[in-house]
Amino acid sequence: MCGICGYVGQKLAASLPEALAGLSAGIIHRGPDEAGSFVAPGVGLAMRRLSIVDISGGRQPVANEDGSIQVVFNGEIYNYVELRAELERRGHRLSTQGDTEVLVHLYEDHGPEMLGKLRGMFAFALWDARQQRLLLARDRLGKKPLNYAPSGDGLFFCSEIFPLAALAGVSREIDAAAVAAYLTAGCIPAPLTIYQGIRKLPPGHFLTWQDGQTVIQRYWQISHQDKLACAYEEARERVRAKLDESIRIRLRSDVPVGLLLSGGLDSNAVLARLVRGLGQRVKTFTIGFEEKRYDESELARLSAAHFGVEHCALPGRADLLDLTPQLVRHYGEPFADKSALPSLLVSELTRGRVKVALNGDGGDEAFAGYGKYRLAPWQQTAANLLPVHLRQRWAECSLLGEGILGTKPARNLRRLLLPDTESLFTSEFFTGSQFAALTTQSLRAVARSDLTGRFGSFWEGSSCTVDRMLSWDYEHYLADDLLVKMDIASMAHGLEVRSPLLDHELVELCARLPSAWKVDSRRGKKLLRELVETELPPQLLAAPKRGFSVPLEEWWRGAARDQVRAHLQDLHPALRSFINPAHITVLLDEHQCGRRNHAQRLWCLWVLNAWAHENCRS
Repeated sequence: MCGICGYVGQKLAASLPEALAGLSAGIIHRGPDEAGSFVAPGVGLAMRRLSIVDISGGRQPVANEDGSIQVVFNGEIYNYVELRAELERRGHRLSTQGDTEVLVHLYEDHGPEMLGKLRGMFAFALWDARQQRLLLARDRLGKKPLNYAPSGDGLFFCSEIFPLAALAGVSREIDAAAVAAYLTAGCIPAPLTIYQGIRKLPPGHFLTWQDGQTVIQRYWQISHQDKLACAYEEARERVRAKLDESIRIRLRSDVPVGLLLSGGLDSNAVLARLVRGLGQRVKTFTIGFEEKRYDESELARLSAAHFGVEHCALPGRADLLDLTPQLVRHYGEPFADKSALPSLLVSELTRGRVKVALNGDGGDEAFAGYGKYRLAPWQQTAANLLPVHLRQRWAECSLLGEGILGTKPARNLRRLLLPDTESLFTSEFFTGSQFAALTTQSLRAVARSDLTGRFGSFWEGSSCTVDRMLSWDYEHYLADDLLVKMDIASMAHGLEVRSPLLDHELVELCARLPSAWKVDSRRGKKLLRELVETELPPQLLAAPKRGFSVPLEEWWRGAARDQVRAHLQDLHPALRSFINPAHITVLLDEHQCGRRNHAQRLWCLWVLNAWAHENCRS
């Protein structure tokens, strides 16, 4: 696990070592154990290493036998043991014991098609000196990030946005489409970043640069189409076996592995299969808060005791708002998932005890756990009645607050008749009349144009309403929000987090399950519950679903009442071409007098303004 960065091209060849040093220094937190680099005419690769596997021999960059291929790598290839054996049978001589070296030899044999053989979380850069070609690649689901900035006839790349934005020659102009997307979703979807001059490589894609030309291609996409032709009981056992295998290969490490344990079903299902399925013991970690409706530490403690594993309850802090500068710095762009704050804290506290931890990310998408998936049969039918162009138009107007379709009554009707559109956006942020009142006319025009492209693909593929939502959530909510949150929060403190429920083979298997096996109008995660219900404490199974959250509503009316008002009324000038400051005052007044709950919207604006004050010139 580490951070990677580099440059390819010709025009900045003279200043390349200095630029590489700056990029590498900007991601030292991702790999505090070691640094490495490779420089040749027109290319430079660098990395910061967090040593997990082959601690003494896994230095990077790693090359093939004649040095013509060089690679820097962020992540873990969980099936590297099997891949090493295959490569050795084919005559390759491997000089290390880790997973990075398999990349160069797989590339020698297969070129970019090597990506289909990898099982893991990864972002890597590979330089082919013979072809004078750079290959950048990102894992299927987006566990590991990779950003790039075109520069002249070449490009820079880096695991994080902030170091790229600090480079001379990279445009720091705010991208209006990114601002519009952020206000509606609380995060910025790939390939956008907040900067016009920086882009994200989307999950499941690779980029090649050769002779000044950049080409981006998709190599994987989830499909919910081809359903299993077997009995339910057989499918359940196949899922159990694949989950156990996914957990087992994620225990490969030369350092101790822990588990981030909440009071929810997903991380506890991982614990259950660890102990009862694989006979393994790991130390578990949870974080507790004084506010009981946000605290899951007692359920986590109960589960750890039930399975007889060592448990560490970490104390939460009441002053989580003090972490905002850290959040802004590490995420590199506005990011308004409020659970990023406790995620930063739990990562910091866990890293004091272990370097690697498993978690339960991906369970809601694999097994249909969110409440929005629990649809009545008539809703699943109704969602497909209108022609696609009318569904898309209704969704766009509802988001932008335009015309009759953008009114509150039409929004409520849309939720009944087009329930799948709940995956496209959430009223927790700025939608409908709130979006129209907050934004300037020019930003609404940008949003209108951008939405046509973004929403257009939603209704392609499966005719099953739930499968449509699951596909979208994998590609957008999971990739752009949840996985970004955990990667940045954990790597800010040099903690590697592994997610067994995001193993792509398990994901593909679950996607082939009929949606009725996963969710009905009353309950989600049906199959996963059946897998572990005899192994888990009954109190945990009966507990309501709770997110990993913080008490924003109370903060803005209590301890941080004056703080949020002062901060938001000092709106940075760079944001005034996008946002109407008068509406911020309306939001503050309505929230603080108790008429409306705008907690998440105020947090969205808080982070945006904090980012602007930190990164934009007045």
